[in-house]
Amino acid sequence: MKRIILARLLVGITLLLTACASIRPIPPEVSLLGLQLENLTLSHAILSADLSLYNPNDVPLDIQRAVYALTLQDIQVARGQATEKLHIAAHETGTLTLRLSSSYLNLLRIGRNSQQQDIPFAIDGEVTLGGFGVLSRTVSFKEEGIIPLSAFSTLNPQP
Repeated sequence: MKRIILARLLVGITLLLTACASIRPIPPEVSLLGLQLENLTLSHAILSADLSLYNPNDVPLDIQRAVYALTLQDIQVARGQATEKLHIAAHETGTLTLRLSSSYLNLLRIGRNSQQQDIPFAIDGEVTLGGFGVLSRTVSFKEEGIIPLSAFSTLNPQP
């Protein structure tokens, strides 16, 4: 009798875990809202990037952390992670601000290559969604676009 109960319990747990594993949220749609110069140090420029994250799912998303890399003109400007937690309701949008640090050398390389044209960017990474341990899920994102050169006027002021 105990074996039958144990076997049924094992089958039930297996079915439950299989069903939960098949529920995969659609990754949030990520777009770059803005890029601002926050501070200048002796060796680096501190920037902040505001990301818009749209939740296309019918259930809320809890973002636990984000790992990202920002590339401007094929030059990796920053890499890091944000541990700010964010709750996004179903079919709603949330905003996540990432702190970026870039060396002046990278910014000069971008400035030299730009020659008065807009600057292509790519931000890619992963966000960790939901629960604890085995209940969390990591999904990838990538956003590409163009930043008008005028957005960088604070980095290279004109006389």
